[in-house]
Amino acid sequence: MFVEFFFLYTHDALFFFPQLNLQGSPFSTPGFNFPSWQEPGLPSASLGYKKWRCLCPGVRLLLARDAFSAISEFFQLVQDDQLSLNPKATGLHHLLKEAYISSEAVINNVLSALESMNVHSSTADPDPWTWKSTGATSFQKKVRGYVLCREYKDWLVRIAKDMEILKGTKRENISQEKKDCCRP
Repeated sequence: MFVEFFFLYTHDALFFFPQLNLQGSPFSTPGFNFPSWQEPGLPSASLGYKKWRCLCPGVRLLLARDAFSAISEFFQLVQDDQLSLNPKATGLHHLLKEAYISSEAVINNVLSALESMNVHSSTADPDPWTWKSTGATSFQKKVRGYVLCREYKDWLVRIAKDMEILKGTKRENISQEKKDCCRP
């Protein structure tokens, strides 16, 4: 499946993501981690195991669709940030563009899966941007890029696991599944 291949390719690319080296201290310090920062409008992939395990397949896909829609928009914003912060870092700009294109491909795969499952929902509308979001300081732009890369990687891990569960789920009766989504 595309998502599995994409995850393997992108996970390695993000693991060595060069953005941190270009951002200066503290981002370029080996072992740097900024786990608690959340970016408004960017959904976190963090979810307790029991809560995650009890999600219905359709809900899993809808959450992924909404997340990757927001991620896609954030990649455009971070590309703009990095063009102003690191105008000569063409390799970084290329990686961000590839990640943007890949996130759009994930959205299309998720939409196809939703269609095949006959799950209908209104289209994903990411949180509306405010001009304040685009007028961040240099440090905030660096943090935003870091948080985006972290969440993108985490969502790729989560969507790969969601797809594994989806492949193993036998849907005999959709109404029964909606009544009993949580299985041991």
